[in-house]
Amino acid sequence: MWRWRGNSLASNQAATSVIDQGCELEGRLTSVGTLVMNGKFRGELVSSDTLLVGETGHVEAGVQVGIAIVSGQITGNISARERIELRSTARVFGDIVTPVLILEEGVVFDGRCTMKGEELRAAQKSS
Repeated sequence: MWRWRGNSLASNQAATSVIDQGCELEGRLTSVGTLVMNGKFRGELVSSDTLLVGETGHVEAGVQVGIAIVSGQITGNISARERIELRSTARVFGDIVTPVLILEEGVVFDGRCTMKGEELRAAQKSS
């Protein structure tokens, strides 16, 4: 049985949130912990941790995260503090700013990539 346990900060830091296939959201989404996107999202997405965009995930947003692992589609600019991994089924239409970029064979990427380290980390911490 599922029980509500309140919103303690410690539990939120390890939380995993899922926007599943069939869900469509629009607006500004701020997440703590891992965010799994298998549905559709449009707007602005900010996470201090990891964004996982599944093969059915479709994001039309400006994205600022710690780590992005993409198997679906993102239309919009992505800024990652640690790294971005584009899996073979990923389709990204927008610019990328990250210190580490991993591309698998088969990725569709239409945009510019800027590899920045410390400057990016400092800018995201002040946001």
